[in-house]
Amino acid sequence: MSKDLITGTLITCLAVTVCALVPIVGLMGSVFIPVPLIFYRIKAGSLTARLIALATAGFVLLLGGRLELLFFGELLLIGVLMGELMERRWPLERMAAAICGAAVGVAAGGMWVFGLLTDRGLLETLADGVRNNLELTLQLYRDMGLSQEQVEFLEASLDVIQQIMIGMMPALIIGSTLMTVWVCLLTARQLLQRLELPVPDYGALDHWKAPEVLVWGVIASGLLLLLPSLAAKTVGLNGLALFMIVYFFQGIAIVAYFLRKKQVPRIARMVLYGLIAIQQLVMLAVVGVGFFDTWFNFRKIGKPLTPG
Repeated sequence: MSKDLITGTLITCLAVTVCALVPIVGLMGSVFIPVPLIFYRIKAGSLTARLIALATAGFVLLLGGRLELLFFGELLLIGVLMGELMERRWPLERMAAAICGAAVGVAAGGMWVFGLLTDRGLLETLADGVRNNLELTLQLYRDMGLSQEQVEFLEASLDVIQQIMIGMMPALIIGSTLMTVWVCLLTARQLLQRLELPVPDYGALDHWKAPEVLVWGVIASGLLLLLPSLAAKTVGLNGLALFMIVYFFQGIAIVAYFLRKKQVPRIARMVLYGLIAIQQLVMLAVVGVGFFDTWFNFRKIGKPLTPG
């Protein structure tokens, strides 16, 4: 256990350090931070994974501060929970729902405690955190060579973007958690299989399909956007954002299914997935494919839903 504990802590702390000190890496690479915790939970047991998480949390507190602890703490929690629930063979959807609930609870509780420590309210603390992240993102765009006109436009729009992000915070937290769970599941499964460690059988992930009843959630969210109430519009916007993420996963499963069926080379698959990740129109097309699969059943899996 001691060797696994030391190795796992060093790997996780190194990942946190890179993500904290290199912004462009942190933006994309932080979703992989839970993977070592999942791996060592399966390999060495629950106690080892929890001790790795606690040691890394202490390191984060020394490295950065309270807000950094909240951000990386959620990722460490995802790793511990995923490893535990995978070991217990929880169904995929149930596991994702439980982790999302925990992430929202920890985020709200953490922001509330941070507000108490700084004598500021929850909304003020949340607004400050969003503003800091927006300014860091803007600086990242400057470093990447974004044109001066675009930078000035973003600077002028920061207040509006901040208000939208605060209103959409539930969807942002749940959506980022779902994305992290998805990436970690694919990565951890490959790693565990390669090292011949036990892996829960979730079946062929390229056959995954969202429950058909979610279509009514999309319709309801769209109708809420038509109402004059700001609260209704906020709920509808959060709902649409979440359902888009769910149908994105279904669309990606469809893409993966046909790439495997047509035996497309791995390099070509990586190029296509990269294109989906960086091109918003292509990403929206994937969401549309996932949504309309409810009726058209592109993969011919099970019985398609009859329109109307």
